Amino acid sequence: MQTGLSSWVFAVAKALQDAGIDAQALMAGIGMDASRVGDLTYRYSQDQVTALWGAASKATADPYFGLKVAGHVRPSTFHVVGYAMSCSETLRRAGERFARYSRIISDAALVSFDDVPGGVSLRIDLKPQGARPVYHTLDTILAGFHMLAEWIVGDKVKPVSVRLEHSEPGSAEPYQQVFHCPVQFGQARNEIVYAAETIDQPIPSANEELAHVLDEMAANYIDRRQTQWFSARVREALIGQLPKGFPSRRKTASILGITERTLLRRLANEGTTYQDVLERLRESLSFDYLQRPELTSEEIAYLLGFSSNSSFSRAFVRWTGERPGEWRDRVGKRERMLIGEKVSATD
Repeated sequence: MQTGLSSWVFAVAKALQDAGIDAQALMAGIGMDASRVGDLTYRYSQDQVTALWGAASKATADPYFGLKVAGHVRPSTFHVVGYAMSCSETLRRAGERFARYSRIISDAALVSFDDVPGGVSLRIDLKPQGARPVYHTLDTILAGFHMLAEWIVGDKVKPVSVRLEHSEPGSAEPYQQVFHCPVQFGQARNEIVYAAETIDQPIPSANEELAHVLDEMAANYIDRRQTQWFSARVREALIGQLPKGFPSRRKTASILGITERTLLRRLANEGTTYQDVLERLRESLSFDYLQRPELTSEEIAYLLGFSSNSSFSRAFVRWTGERPGEWRDRVGKRERMLIGEKVSATD
C-alpha cells in the first residue's frame, strides 16, 4: 500500500487553518484520523492523502492553495531528508538527496534530479495506485523544495524556468512571486530548471559529515519499510547473485518463480523499479562492507556485483559525494573519536 508522511498533511492542515477552515472536521469527514497529524513520522495511506487534497481544494476554492501549503514547508516536512539537505555542501547535493530519498516522503512520488542543457532539472511525477491527485499537490512539492532551498542558503534563488503540466489557474503572477522566474503551464512535465552556477552555490551551514550520518539514517528507514514489501523479496533474491556479476531481471524473476513482467509490475505497484531496488541494495551493503577493515575496496566491488573497482567508486560518489576510501577514513575517524570519548569518560 502506498503511503505519505503526516508531515505534509500537517502543512495542508496549517494552510486550511489560515483559510479559516476547520482542518480536523474536514479530515474527519473523509475518514482521516486528525489526531495523528502532530506525529510527523506517522504515515497516512496515499488514498487518504489524495482525498484530503481533493476536499481541501473544494473547501478553499483557492486556485493557489498548493503554493500556500508550500509556505508551511519546513526541513521537518521532509523527515530526516530535510535536515540532510540543510547540511549539504551545495544545493546540488541537497537536490540529489531529495531525489534519492523521496520515497520516504511519499511512495507515489518519483523524483529525478538530472543535468540538462542549460542547468539541472528537478522533475516530479506522481504515480498513485488510486485516484490522480489534484494539481495543488505538485505545486506544493515543487514550491516546497524551492522555498526550502531559499531557506537553506538564506537568500533568494532564481531558477531558469518552471514547467507545470496543469493549465494556468487564472494568473501566473502568484507562481512568479514564489519562483522568481517565468512559469509555463500545460507542459509535458513538472519541473524546475536551475542554472549550474545557482545549484552549485555553497550552503553557509554546510556540514557534510553530519549530512552523511543523516543519509545513513534515511537509508536505514527505507530498509526497515521495505521489509514489509515485495521489494524485500527481490532484495533477498539479488543478494546471492551480486558476487556473480550484474543480476539480470530474468534471473531474479526465475528465482522468485514469477515472470519478468510480473516482477516489474509488482515493483511498480510499490512505486519503485528493479534498478532502484538494486541501486539501494548496493548502497546499503556498501556502508556495511566499508566498515569491515578486512575487506579491500576491490573485494567490496566484487561482492556488490560491479565489473571493476572504478565502477564501484563512481557509483559510491553518486550516492554520497565521496569516494569509498574517503568515506571509510571519515567514519573510521569518527568511531575512533567516539571510543576515545568513552575511554575518557571512564577514567
